[in-house]
Amino acid sequence: MTVLWENKRLTKTSIEIVQINLGNRCNQRCLHCHIEASPEGDKNMDSDTALRVLEKLIVISQSMVEFTGGAPEMNPNLRMFIKRLSEKGIKTAVRTNLTVLGIPEYSDLIDFYREHKVKIIASLPGYFREITDKQRGKGVFEKSIQVLKRLNKAGYGTRGLELDLVYNTDGDYLPASTERLEDDYRRMLQKEHGIVFNRMLTITNSPVGGFKRYLIKNNKYEDYLKLLVNNFNSEALNHIMCRRLISIDYLGYVYDCDFNLALGIRIKGYENKRFWEIDFNDFNPEISCGEHCYACVAAMGSSCHGVLIKEGDFNAVEIVKKYYGKELKSTSDSKTSACCTIEPYPPYVNEILTYIADEIKEKFYGCGSPIPPAIEGLKALDIGCGSGRDCYILSKLAGEDGFVYGIDMTEEQIALAKKYIDSHTARFGYKKPNVMFINDYVERLERYFEPDSLDLIISNCVINLVENKEAVLRQIYRILKEGGEFYFSDIYADRRLPPELRKDPVLYGECLGGALYWRDFERLARRTGFLDPRIVTKRIISVNNPEIQPLVDGITFYSITYRLWKISGLEDACEDYGHIVIYRGGIAGATRRFMLDSEHIFEKDKPERVCGNTALMLSKTRFGKYFEVIGSFDRHFGPSRVWGSANTENVSYIDKWYCC
Repeated sequence: MTVLWENKRLTKTSIEIVQINLGNRCNQRCLHCHIEASPEGDKNMDSDTALRVLEKLIVISQSMVEFTGGAPEMNPNLRMFIKRLSEKGIKTAVRTNLTVLGIPEYSDLIDFYREHKVKIIASLPGYFREITDKQRGKGVFEKSIQVLKRLNKAGYGTRGLELDLVYNTDGDYLPASTERLEDDYRRMLQKEHGIVFNRMLTITNSPVGGFKRYLIKNNKYEDYLKLLVNNFNSEALNHIMCRRLISIDYLGYVYDCDFNLALGIRIKGYENKRFWEIDFNDFNPEISCGEHCYACVAAMGSSCHGVLIKEGDFNAVEIVKKYYGKELKSTSDSKTSACCTIEPYPPYVNEILTYIADEIKEKFYGCGSPIPPAIEGLKALDIGCGSGRDCYILSKLAGEDGFVYGIDMTEEQIALAKKYIDSHTARFGYKKPNVMFINDYVERLERYFEPDSLDLIISNCVINLVENKEAVLRQIYRILKEGGEFYFSDIYADRRLPPELRKDPVLYGECLGGALYWRDFERLARRTGFLDPRIVTKRIISVNNPEIQPLVDGITFYSITYRLWKISGLEDACEDYGHIVIYRGGIAGATRRFMLDSEHIFEKDKPERVCGNTALMLSKTRFGKYFEVIGSFDRHFGPSRVWGSANTENVSYIDKWYCC
C-alpha cells in the first residue's frame, strides 16, 4: 500500500521520551498484544544491557523514561532503573497491565512506585467485565479492579500521584471520543467500585502482531486498512509521537516507536547501533513509515499518550469524516452537521449511554436525541435504527416488561446491532433480550407490524432520506396504538428546495436534498392523521463546506425533533375548551418540570390553562397517570390563546431539559 505522506520526509525533532521495552514476558496473553507477550516470553533485557542503557540515560539527562513490555514488573532490572533514575531527578512511568501487581511476588511494587513517584499508565479495556475478560482472559477485570483500589489507597489518582488509564477498542473500529469515554469510565468506576483516576488515554489498534493475525484470520485486514486510510488526517502528522520518542528493545537497539519495534524496523541509519553508542547531539533520522502507521494518523490521531488532536481543535469536516465517513458506507464524506448529534442528551439518556458498546456508539449517526421519557413497559420501534444505539437506550428505559424493534436497510449495521444483544441484555440485568432487529426497508413496516400494535415509534435523521414520505407516515399512523406517539428528529428547511438541489447526490447524501420545507411537512403530517404536530427542540444546521455553501445560499436548514400523536379527537388547530392541567410529578428526569414541547413546560403542582389538544395529549396517552386534567369538551370558548400553531423560533435544548 502506498503511504499517503511518502513524499513528505518525516524526521525526529527532539527526544523527549525514551521508552524501554524490557521484554516480552508477561503474566497475561492478550488477544491484541502487538509484541505477542506471554508467560513464555524469552526475549528479556539482561542486567548488562540494563546498566549500559541506564548509564546513557543519565549522561543525556533524559526528562522522561517509560517502561513497557510485556509486563515490565517481571523484569528484575526495573527496580534498579527506577531507583537510580529517581536519584538523578529523571521522571519515570510504568505501563502496567495491573494484574501483575496482584501477584505476591510483585505486589510490593505499589509502595515502591509511590516512594519514587512513578507515574502509572494502566491498561483497562473496558469498565464492564465481559469486555476486559474478552481481550485479556477470564478473571482479569476483577483482578484489575482490586489493584486499582490498592493504587487509589496508595495515593494514585487521589493524592498527587498520577494514574492514567488506557483504552483500546476490542475490534476493527476506531475509538470513540476521548471525552465521552473518560466521562463514562469515571462514572462507572466511581459508581460501581469507588475508583478514581487522572486521565483517559485512547489508542487506536495498530494492525501488527496479535491484532493483525486476528484481522487476517477473520478476513478483515484489508477492510481495517481502508478504514484507517479513509480517516487519514494530515494534521495528525504534525503531532505524531515518533518525532519526539525512541523505543529501545531488550538488546538495546533503537526504534522510532513501539510498533516498529514489534515489526523489527530499526531507526534508519542506526540499524546496527545500540542506544549507548549513539550521539544524540546530532540525531534527526528519518522516520520509517508503513501501512501500520495509518493507525496513528486516523481521525483524532493516536499515540502512547492518547489522541494527538484535541476535540476543540478538530475542524468540522474532519469530525464528520470520522463519524460518518466510508466506514459507515456513506456515499460521500459529510460536509455539514446535519447527521451529527451535537446537542446535549437528556440526563436520563446520558446515563444509559455509558452502558452502550463503544462500537455501536462510534458507528451510529443521527441529528438529534429522539428518546422521550416515561416509556416503561412500552412496545417500541426505531425506524432506520442503524447500529442500534437508540434501540438499546429504549431497551433500558422500557425495561424487561417492554420490547423494542429496530429496522434498517443496511445489512452491515443490522449485523453490528445484533452482535451486542447478549452483552447488553446482561449489562441491563435482564433474564432475556427485549430487542429485535429487522433488515429491511422502512417502506415495508406493515409486513412486520399489525395495525394498532405499537406504543411508540422513534426515528433519528431517516425520514428525509425516504423518497415516499407520505406512504411511510401513513404506515406509522396505522401501526401505532390509540394514544401512541411518533417521536423523531430530522432535517428541515425554511423554504422549498428547487428541483435541482433535491436531485443533487451530494446534498441528498448529506440529508439536505431530501429535507422538506417545515410547513409542508406539517401539512403532510396532518394529511396522514397526525393533526397537531409539536416541535420539541430545534437547532440550525451548519454548512461549512465551500463547495456546498453556494448551492444552498439563502436556505436555512434545521434539525427539529417533533412529536406526533395518534389520538382520536385531536383537531388541526388549538381550540379553547377551558381545560386546566396540573403536573403531579413522577416522570423520571422531570422531578420539578415536564416539557411536552417547546411551548408547553409544566411545573409540578402548578395549574396551567391549555388547549383541548394539549389536554388530550396529557390525558389520553401514557402521560395520563402523571397529570390531573380538569374540564371537558362540553363548551367551546373559541381559538386558544394559550398556543396556536407549531412554534418556529429557535429553542434552547439545554435550558429546557436541564432545568428539570
